[in-house]
Amino acid sequence: DCLGTTDSDSDGILDSCDNCILVANADQRDTDGDGYGNICDTDLNNDNITNGLDVGILKTQFLTSGSDADFNGDGITNGLDVGILKTYFLTPPGPSGFVP
Repeated sequence: DCLGTTDSDSDGILDSCDNCILVANADQRDTDGDGYGNICDTDLNNDNITNGLDVGILKTQFLTSGSDADFNGDGITNGLDVGILKTYFLTPPGPSGFVP
């Protein structure tokens, strides 16, 4: 059960049940199942930081569909996803209501 009344990103999901608390993602898309929504999870190798290793993984998935690197969920890994990765560079994924 979701506790509290706060919805920091106004996506209709309470923070305690939101896999990306600070960025709206009503679909809660989490293709790698790590508890972080794709829109705030550019850590593709799950080492808790977005860095050059993740850039390398994104490059291998560039212009493909159905990859974890499709951060915005538009169906293809492209320049928009590169921009999202750039925003989170040198930061951990999240925050998420599912991952402490």
